[in-house]
Amino acid sequence: MTTNTLELAVLSDNKSSPLITSSIFKQFGFLALPAILGMLINGMYSFVDALFISQGIGANAMAAVSSVFPIQMFLISISTMLGSGMASLIARYLGAKRQRDADIVFSTSFLLSIICAFIFCLFTFLALDHIYELLAVPLTLRDQASSYITPIIIFWVIGFISNQITEGFRASGNPKAMMQVLSTASILNIILDALFIFVFEWDVAGAAWATIIAVSLGLMMAIALQKKGESAVSFSFKNLTSPIKIHFKILSLGLPVLLSHGGFSITIAVTVYSISTVFIDVSEPLIAAHGILVRCFMFLFLPIIGMMVALQTLSGYNFGAKQYQRVKQAYLVAIAMSATWGVVVTGILCFYSDTLLAMFTSNANIIKLGANIAPICFSGFITASFCMMSSGLFQGLGKALPATLLDAARTYVLLLPLMYFLPSLIGPEGLWFAFPIADITGGLFAFIYSLIYLNRLIKHST
Repeated sequence: MTTNTLELAVLSDNKSSPLITSSIFKQFGFLALPAILGMLINGMYSFVDALFISQGIGANAMAAVSSVFPIQMFLISISTMLGSGMASLIARYLGAKRQRDADIVFSTSFLLSIICAFIFCLFTFLALDHIYELLAVPLTLRDQASSYITPIIIFWVIGFISNQITEGFRASGNPKAMMQVLSTASILNIILDALFIFVFEWDVAGAAWATIIAVSLGLMMAIALQKKGESAVSFSFKNLTSPIKIHFKILSLGLPVLLSHGGFSITIAVTVYSISTVFIDVSEPLIAAHGILVRCFMFLFLPIIGMMVALQTLSGYNFGAKQYQRVKQAYLVAIAMSATWGVVVTGILCFYSDTLLAMFTSNANIIKLGANIAPICFSGFITASFCMMSSGLFQGLGKALPATLLDAARTYVLLLPLMYFLPSLIGPEGLWFAFPIADITGGLFAFIYSLIYLNRLIKHST
């Protein structure tokens, strides 16, 4: 066992856990920095994957992969929902000194994860042609798109299982173990990507198989770390089929993450459809440009997710221990740190997008198209993280409804309707203006609501 796990193991006998007693800023950093580093290393594969596909195969290949990226993101959002819901429940049980309940949740989450993986992967595989039609994927891109997405759909159950174990590490207050698994899988993915694309010349299928093999090896490492005791929760087959109400708790707490990640998938899908139907003359290069920018954005957004999961764990522990003032402090620290990073990301994406695009392609048309839309799309990113932090806060508190609504409101109430109406009101460019309007409006509302809730919580506890 690591020191972190040992500290959590004695939580049932005392209240000396640093998560409850030590400086909020220090503990936030302790949880966030390893998670951020791990996510950046893990997310590097998606960034490098796009780089290798663009440079090693071509712009059309990048467009093909980008056109089916919403499908991959949808499957990831399902697995992330299950892992996040489980982690939220485990963190609160550990904070409340309910070790047995935490172990039961961890064990039974695997059955739920495998069932969901089978259902969604099978449905996606069988409906793939219909999904292409729904997304209006250009016919010229579909063969390469299928070569990439089919292996991922068939074998993504491996990603579901691995995610449950790594989320167990995070919920236990041991983000270093989580980082080890994610970093190893990401580095292997990059190496295999280069091998399969540049040496074996497997085209886009090589990128898909690199991902599957890397995730499989990451799962083997996660199992080994779990057996070594790197987690504060343990797996037992007798708890695999625990009461179904636990499954519903996991699903309800993970729903905000599904709506967030799923909303991202839907947003990309709607964008691909809009490009294919509104920007018909430049659909393929614009899909490629947008796909590159999305990969860059995802990589730069990862620190925000790391901060969110740190806040979720920290707020969950302190809420379980009835330290409500510390919960508010954790939220404000998370808001300040995420806003600071938001300023950096906005500057990079708005003012240096052409440099980023040039890393992936020498096609002047793609670079020009991407550089035109980036300053509009990402100008409101500074406040976009407020929705994520607010959702993470309420997940940690076990409040599924506000956690769901605050993050979902930005996407489903603001962004998607704006993407539909603005192009008809102000022209095709209205598609891109929808993003900053939704980011600023949704972010400020989530921040104000969260502060009001926390102030009332503190007032009623005194």
